[in-house]
Amino acid sequence: MTGRPARAARPRPLGELGLPLLLVLTGAGLLRATVRSDMYLRYVKEGLWPYLVASGVLLVLLGLAGVGAEVARRLRRPVLRRDASGHGYWHDPADDHVAAHDGHGHGHGHGGASRVAWLLAVPALTLLFVAPPALGSFTASRDGGAARVERTAYEELADAPTTPMALEEFIGRSVYESTSLRGRKIRLLGFATAGKSPDTWYLNRLKVGCCAGDARTLRVEVHGVRAPGDDTWVEVTGVWRPEDVTVEDPVPAMDAGALKPVAEPRNPYQDAPPTGS
Repeated sequence: MTGRPARAARPRPLGELGLPLLLVLTGAGLLRATVRSDMYLRYVKEGLWPYLVASGVLLVLLGLAGVGAEVARRLRRPVLRRDASGHGYWHDPADDHVAAHDGHGHGHGHGGASRVAWLLAVPALTLLFVAPPALGSFTASRDGGAARVERTAYEELADAPTTPMALEEFIGRSVYESTSLRGRKIRLLGFATAGKSPDTWYLNRLKVGCCAGDARTLRVEVHGVRAPGDDTWVEVTGVWRPEDVTVEDPVPAMDAGALKPVAEPRNPYQDAPPTGS
């Protein structure tokens, strides 16, 4: 009884070039988001920049090495072999690691796994050609409770007509040292979201521990000026409203006297005082 000839595998357009090209694509996306722009700041903390760059370079080099190895393999000439029945066939020894054969000589393909792997190209292409916005009002309005702030040693405020202040410091002082805010005109920076009533709205910043996935909301309730549109970045000048603010839900209120729309800061997750006059 003669053996049945091995069933030919269905050719794939890229073959074994697919995964190396995917590595190159992913690495290029990381480098575009870190070296060519500040897009990475919309996803992670600024301190992770060197690790992202190193990862991007490594992925590109690994991908190029894989492409080179595959091109070299394809340039090698296959050898002619014969099976047990005497039939000749072309065989490339480098193919032995690609597929395992059963007792009948049928190859077990991995086309399904390759197709799933190519789904990873979607975020890489996004980094290359699209610039998704940073988290904003959608996240802030759905975050159940405001982020808690730790008690710290606050410096004495300078005697100035208006004091620029980070949102987290304003919230912390309202919880732990509210007397330092009484009667002082404070200027804050953040983005707007709708409030609980038509005459109030929230000024927000998103605080991240590592990346955008763990963002928590810092918010101040604003009274006295008309609410800007959601996600509008503004500087708000006003005075702290003397109300009790709890540690469990630290959302102080401000009576605002002035509002100025501004551009989104370079690092939207870095809670810093507004700059300039």
